[in-house]
Amino acid sequence: MASDGLGQRETRVQTAEFDDTQRVVGERYRLLAVIGRGGMSTVYLALDTVLNKQWAAKEIKHVENPAERELIIQSIVTEANMIKRFDHPAIPRIVDIVDDEGTLFVIMDYVEGRTLKDIVAASGPQAEDDVVDWALQLCDALSYLHHRTPPVIYRDMKPSNVMLKPNGLVELIDFGIAREMHEDGADVTAARSDTVQLGTRGFAPPEQYGGGGQTDARSDVYALGATMYALLTAKNPADPPYTILPVRQVVPELSPGIERIVARATQPDPADRYADCAEMAYDLEHYRENDAAHMAELKRKWNLFAGLGIAACLCLVLGIGGTVGKAVATNGDYDHWMSIGEQSSDEQESTEAYVRAAAIKPNEVEPYRGLVERYRDDLRFTPTEERQFRSTIFPNISVLEGSDEYAELAFEVGKLYWYYYDPSGTATAQTTEGARGERIRAAESWMQQAATDSTFEQRDLAQTYADIASFNAEIVPLINEGSDAGRFEPYFDMLCELAEANADEENDVVRLETANLIMNAVRTYPRKFRADGVSRDELNALIDEAIVLAEPVVPTTEELEAERARVLDAEDAARQAVADAFVDARTVSE
Repeated sequence: MASDGLGQRETRVQTAEFDDTQRVVGERYRLLAVIGRGGMSTVYLALDTVLNKQWAAKEIKHVENPAERELIIQSIVTEANMIKRFDHPAIPRIVDIVDDEGTLFVIMDYVEGRTLKDIVAASGPQAEDDVVDWALQLCDALSYLHHRTPPVIYRDMKPSNVMLKPNGLVELIDFGIAREMHEDGADVTAARSDTVQLGTRGFAPPEQYGGGGQTDARSDVYALGATMYALLTAKNPADPPYTILPVRQVVPELSPGIERIVARATQPDPADRYADCAEMAYDLEHYRENDAAHMAELKRKWNLFAGLGIAACLCLVLGIGGTVGKAVATNGDYDHWMSIGEQSSDEQESTEAYVRAAAIKPNEVEPYRGLVERYRDDLRFTPTEERQFRSTIFPNISVLEGSDEYAELAFEVGKLYWYYYDPSGTATAQTTEGARGERIRAAESWMQQAATDSTFEQRDLAQTYADIASFNAEIVPLINEGSDAGRFEPYFDMLCELAEANADEENDVVRLETANLIMNAVRTYPRKFRADGVSRDELNALIDEAIVLAEPVVPTTEELEAERARVLDAEDAARQAVADAFVDARTVSE
């Protein structure tokens, strides 16, 4: 049984349809265009007229049967409440559920892009390196779900449930049959036990689709392996011969390494699969290392290395040129690669040197710190750089966490995301509110890790960053639920702490981004601040602090000049928003 949960997996329309649009639901969400349709739903691009932000609004088709409708509503609400607690860049948020005159709308993050199913349908088998990249990202998202308390088993991994965004990152959608695993065996997924047929034939593992066993993390491993099979071969595992073949029988040019990974992940017996997604991710990171072609290349390099070593020894014996021997001796040396990373003026050469150094000494923080510095040199941390960084640091994260310097590194990585991450991969979109939200969201876990170290000198500031990120992730659903009272005075204090901490900051990006964050908050939530007891004078003083942060900046790039202008141009609107927030009926009548 295929699910029709809360994802945006419906067939995308290339040109937006405009029937039944401009309708306002929930007194705030204006439906702008139809962006997808499915058997049970229609998805709209919607404008939040309160926050001036775009969302996806999924309309659930009306069902006349009261019992069936109640079951659908119960399932959707249960799913929405589960997803609300998630905070991962590859999982879209659900921010509201609206019952508009009997029609149910689910309001969620708008994910721009195409499903992997659509991509395969349009262009056939996908490149091996691309599939490995997507699989690694999905391993990260699934591991996040599996390590929650209680663990969550996704149970519906397939190409149609994975969106590829323009920046090359993937997003997991449709949690309609996800299951929370409780210690007592209870399953909170509405109306869907763990012993009925769920998922999609060919992608769901035997224990899930056959209804004869319990699902766990290995069930998602199987589905991810089956998804990789479909992406690599453009074959549906449910089509004849109704089995997952060795992938090189279908596409001979694929590597033996990738074939072994797909084969192991899709073993019928869960005990024969990868134990979890982390183990699978490790093999994906190193999938070429045991290939015959790769081994031949290593042998060739070793022969060259040995030949050079012999030549060097002869040269030393003969007293001729010891520099060749020195070069060979330092070829795999940590200090050698760190030196190249620090001194090279070529960004690619420098970053690759730091990656090599990290491979030699994975417990040292300096290579990762070097990567962070390189990434922010051009004031942009791109999706390509992010993938390089994640693939370098995550295999070694458990070792690094024991280092005395890890909290400082986590703090610097958090700031890299907060101020420099460009999720779209295009500098022009880097300053949008949507991009800011993604940057802050991606930074939160790093800041939280830095804040947990009681010995870290900037622990309090890291906690402030983490709390601001948490506020921004949670506030929209809380507003929609009417449970946001008391949240805005602490947020005001956080903004003041951040402004104070960055008052002497020499980095122009940090100063301007902090100022713009403040201006956006004051213009968006002035009445909320007032309701929580923040005075008009306090809000105007915070605006003053934003101006003080921005005014001294002498822009050196067009982007910085535009950011500075945004702050200064927003001053009048921010002060007017504050003034309007403190006007009420009594004041007007007087």
